[in-house]
Amino acid sequence: MLALISKWRISKHNPDLRGFSLIEVSIVLFIILLMTSATVPWMKNFSENTRLKSAARGIRDLLEFARASAINERTEYAVVFDLENAQYLLTSKEALDTETDGTMLNSSLSEISQNITDLQDEEAENQTQTETESYVSRTAGVAGVPNQVPESIQMIELRSMRSTGSGLSIDYVVFYPDSTAEDFEIYLQSASGKVFVVSVTESTGRAGVRKMTDVEIEQMGLIEGQRQ
Repeated sequence: MLALISKWRISKHNPDLRGFSLIEVSIVLFIILLMTSATVPWMKNFSENTRLKSAARGIRDLLEFARASAINERTEYAVVFDLENAQYLLTSKEALDTETDGTMLNSSLSEISQNITDLQDEEAENQTQTETESYVSRTAGVAGVPNQVPESIQMIELRSMRSTGSGLSIDYVVFYPDSTAEDFEIYLQSASGKVFVVSVTESTGRAGVRKMTDVEIEQMGLIEGQRQ
């Protein structure tokens, strides 16, 4: 490449050397195409991994926020996941409609959002009637607002005390005022098959993110675009 540039400079002073041959131009074009073909897949894979990691960290951050809110407000909070629509949201445990075994009766996140709105309106009305000072929760503006993972990322599976092996598409994890929580795992997968798992530890309530190895993915039977 430098040789060609040097040749061009020399050709400015010597008309007999001016111009490139067809072979030289072809070689340069071949090198450019070769570099491009090697760089584009790498950039695509890097961008995909970045989106996957960002989505996993976004879920982890909301789980950590739910834990902190439960501790500070002495109230049970939950994060609900909708695998079919790749969405999740924060809610108070009170806003969930559940069976005695904890199984959810809500069929969508919109129902939960409506329950949250109704509870907030009821609380505001009670405060007005009793003329008590209004209290603004740290979750105001966050609870009941669905979060969407990127289109290229799938929530392929979740595992909790209720959903393991049941194939539920909507489930949740609860955080308690004593800083504990329910054991929980949710798996996110990119279009290329890379998987990140976001987990919650029961004893501490802390959330973490980890990239799974190819061996782990194969052993667990996590297949792109499918849930067990």
